[in-house]
Amino acid sequence: MAMLEIHGIHKSFGDAHILNGVDLKVNKGDVVAILGPSGSGKTTLLRCINYLETADQGTMRFGDEQYDLSNTDHKLIAQFRRHTGFVFQNYNLFINKTALENVTLGLITAGKIPKKQAEQIGMELLEKVGMKDRASYYPSQLSGGQQQRVAIARALAGNPEIIFFDEPTSALDPELIGEVLGVMKKLAEEGMTMIVVTHEMGFARNVSNHVIFMEHGVIVEEGDAHTFFENPKNERTREFLRMEER
Repeated sequence: MAMLEIHGIHKSFGDAHILNGVDLKVNKGDVVAILGPSGSGKTTLLRCINYLETADQGTMRFGDEQYDLSNTDHKLIAQFRRHTGFVFQNYNLFINKTALENVTLGLITAGKIPKKQAEQIGMELLEKVGMKDRASYYPSQLSGGQQQRVAIARALAGNPEIIFFDEPTSALDPELIGEVLGVMKKLAEEGMTMIVVTHEMGFARNVSNHVIFMEHGVIVEEGDAHTFFENPKNERTREFLRMEER
């Protein structure tokens, strides 16, 4: 049985139909890469799944629980989010808190974990993403890649079953992209379930095991990574891949 199943997500902003009935199935340990041109609905899909946006309609099953994606029941949302992590494009770190404090804040306030224990967990996670030596630094003292690695440590702090990544390298200078992708590759090798909206074709080809191509709010094509890149069936998919490889 799939860990996560989405059925029939629709989302509009005014007259603009962003999602037009998307279905998605994710198994435990999957690394799902979602590709597509700007405006195809990729980020909106992630945000609807994690209730950062409220879908117009759609249902979700996660584990044994059923969720209505158009219903903002705060208790159910909190229950779902306890099992998930979210990594944003622009890090979303608290600028007035150190790297360690950014990681431990949720553990202390929401998890009710004693500060000393939370700090021990936080240091272990910062070490995992190669940022232990920057624990006392504030975001303004860190590069974009370093901030994003702190954000990944923060997402890991709640011991999530699945992490959503929304174009985690798009705000980074080219030379910093590799350090973030390296951390994500390591998580994939450890069996972390991930849904990754990305423009990084190398990551999608070599790290993900399932690739989805979206356009105009629908899934145009999906399949295992090898088949998707080596033998895409849809002409629009082939055109997109040719453009990305230039």
